Amino acid sequence: MKKEYFLLIIIVVGLFMRLVWPGDMEWKDDEKLMYTMAHTAVDKGVFPDVGMKSGGGIVNPGLSVGVYAIIAAYTSDPLAMNRIVQIINIVSILCFLVFIYLKIDSKEKEIWLLGITLAAISPLAVLFSRKIWAQDLLPMFSFIIFFSNYYRHKAWGAFLWGFSGALMGQVHMSGFFFAFGLFVFSLIHDHYNKIKFRWIYWLAGSLIGGIGLIPWISFLMHNPQVTKLSFWHIFQFNFYLYWFLDSTGLNIYYSLRKEFWMFIREPVIVGVPTYLVAVAHLLLVATGVFTLNRIYRYIVRILLYIKQKIFINNVIIGMSITNFYLFAILLGLGIFMTLSGTTIFQHYIICAFPFTYIFLAKIFQYRKKLLYTVIIIQMFVTINFLLFIHKNNGAEKGDYGKTYHSQYIKVPLKL
Repeated sequence: MKKEYFLLIIIVVGLFMRLVWPGDMEWKDDEKLMYTMAHTAVDKGVFPDVGMKSGGGIVNPGLSVGVYAIIAAYTSDPLAMNRIVQIINIVSILCFLVFIYLKIDSKEKEIWLLGITLAAISPLAVLFSRKIWAQDLLPMFSFIIFFSNYYRHKAWGAFLWGFSGALMGQVHMSGFFFAFGLFVFSLIHDHYNKIKFRWIYWLAGSLIGGIGLIPWISFLMHNPQVTKLSFWHIFQFNFYLYWFLDSTGLNIYYSLRKEFWMFIREPVIVGVPTYLVAVAHLLLVATGVFTLNRIYRYIVRILLYIKQKIFINNVIIGMSITNFYLFAILLGLGIFMTLSGTTIFQHYIICAFPFTYIFLAKIFQYRKKLLYTVIIIQMFVTINFLLFIHKNNGAEKGDYGKTYHSQYIKVPLKL
């Protein structure tokens, strides 16, 4: 119980970090465009056919703006809109937390609890909870899909699973890979475990949820898009690289870029750099080596099972809920997204929230003290990241850019 209370305190800290200093949010072209498009949709009373252009070169479906149009209908400025995004992300974490306590077996509960704790405080997980960006709303969709998939043997669960999967892909197209990968692996798993799958209801939910794709498809037919698909993208394995970096917390360079080398000097006390953030990163690198070793052992074991033709019996049949969702995402989502040939960016992994972190908890299941250390170190890095952004009004030479309040408000915001 003491361990659980400790983890719950850490989660509360993570929720607070999502809310602190709202004026420090990113305010670059993407955020400005999303805000403008959302309010334009509300002012005109017209649902947008398409959204912003994706990193893969194709415009996103209209729901990517539509969800923000709903928020825009009840907010009048960017800070208020971003506050709703923060709250939605907090609710998604709490939903997973409640599910863990109500439905996860006691033998696996600690793995899930440690995973959601890590998800609450990991650097990019916090960053992606504080942006006016379509993919920042994916954690809530991830929970709905996960929850409904868990009840896929029921008619309402199968329907909601198909419906929410179709909507998630329209908010951000990485959601299509998530939904489809989970669907394929669920079919395989349920077939060998003789679980009844209400596929008619899933299909009905998918078709109804996919109605919003009609104007998007029409737009693409009349406006051919130049995609960034490439055969060579398949061999970059970016999905698995970013999965590893996100879980281990070695990912804040994504946001800081050139200013990362200033960040590792933090915390600066009375003008003197302590380089404790640099030490923290070295420790995370060391734990990353342990993680790679564990991953290597898992892969060797799986290949051995396949060679001996016992993979189905030893892995698929009777697999735990933890292994089911990790395999579904790592193999389903990971393989389909990789084989698509699209350019995979680090923020595409948001659709797998929080399983990136549950994966690390699974890796460290026999090294709990080491995992607790990783959680504390990642929280330390995240706190210093938020302080660094607040102190410097952003990271102008990095991807973060200048903060909102430094562009529009002349006095520092208080907590």
